[in-house]
Amino acid sequence: MSVPPRRLKVAVTGAGLTHSPDGREGWAVRAHVPALKALPDLFEVVAVCTTRMETARASAVHFGVPHAYAGVEDMLRELPEIDIVCVSARPVHHHRLASAALRAGKHVYCEQPLGISTAQAEELTALAKKNGLRTVIGHQSHYEPATLHMAELVRRGYIGRPLTFQHSYFVSNYIAPRPSHRQWLFEADMGGHPGYRSGHSLDRVHQVLGRDVTAICADMAVKVPERRALDRDGVIRSNQVENMNYLLRAGEDVMGMLQVSFTAWFGTGNRFEVYGTEGMLMLATADSPAWSKTGGQGDPSRGELKLFGARVDVERLVSEPTAPERLQKEYREIRVPAEYSHVQGLERGRATYLVAQTWHAFARAIHEGRECAPSFRDKLKIHRIWDAAEESVRTRSWQTVDYGGV
Repeated sequence: MSVPPRRLKVAVTGAGLTHSPDGREGWAVRAHVPALKALPDLFEVVAVCTTRMETARASAVHFGVPHAYAGVEDMLRELPEIDIVCVSARPVHHHRLASAALRAGKHVYCEQPLGISTAQAEELTALAKKNGLRTVIGHQSHYEPATLHMAELVRRGYIGRPLTFQHSYFVSNYIAPRPSHRQWLFEADMGGHPGYRSGHSLDRVHQVLGRDVTAICADMAVKVPERRALDRDGVIRSNQVENMNYLLRAGEDVMGMLQVSFTAWFGTGNRFEVYGTEGMLMLATADSPAWSKTGGQGDPSRGELKLFGARVDVERLVSEPTAPERLQKEYREIRVPAEYSHVQGLERGRATYLVAQTWHAFARAIHEGRECAPSFRDKLKIHRIWDAAEESVRTRSWQTVDYGGV
């Protein structure tokens, strides 16, 4: 009989329980800690860390975590038994927190981006490799069962040779009224790359197509420079890009488009269509149910992604000629095998579920001594795409993505 792997001890940074006016807690509180608690056979949350002991203690009490800290250095020094540090603070702090954890010999789950510059991403990737540590980036949609199945079907040739794709992501985060403590979201210096909000979508393109983005022609803009503040008079102003349009080439010859808008009232979320020589596949977001505003109860549901597809029967179309217009929307929903879901007790459609799926994959990678996708190296590729996007906007031209040294 095989011996079950030991539980990995996790410390979560950025896990302050703050009771936001709009009922939306910080990401660590509404996603990471509930996700880890849903995997008690794999993980033990031993500490939460914020910048203030008051919020750290409140979170520790709420979730039943034994230790609370107001500084990552003290935490790493006093709890050497920690296996993994979860970096879920603001992007401007990712490099400092992740590098401290890596230097202390800890595996790292880091939210995106991997620092506020490509240089920081390169340094963290090299440090993890040098110290032989496992890493994963918080592109939790990577482990959406429908996305995993879509990627597998493309790999198995369901659509034949990929020809073209279109990815869109429409949400209202940067146009809806927001509480003043979220001001940092609207400051360009806090995120680094202007297009960093396109990271999840770019990861999905790489994952499903199995090809890197090789060239880009980009347009990025701030479309809504201010929105109402929820907890005071006046507005919250912004200089952070919230609309990104990319023309892309993946691999040598796959053509595509990617549009991300954070200023879309009642946005439809994710939609990803891939077309090939023998068929098509599409991801689309289902309806989003109501959610509770009770603090620390997990992320609100965004709706579960469903998978649709169709394969062409050319011989039948030759024997029974059909006008091309009559072939439109002939796709059907594809059942996603249960083998892609590894988490029980969390509602599908919540980011908490997807974060738990990612943590499950990370635990397996650590125990098996292999890399976990998307790793820091995978994320470094996306930083390189952002570099090319910025140069494209500056020069108003197509740019080749430089993956040298990745």
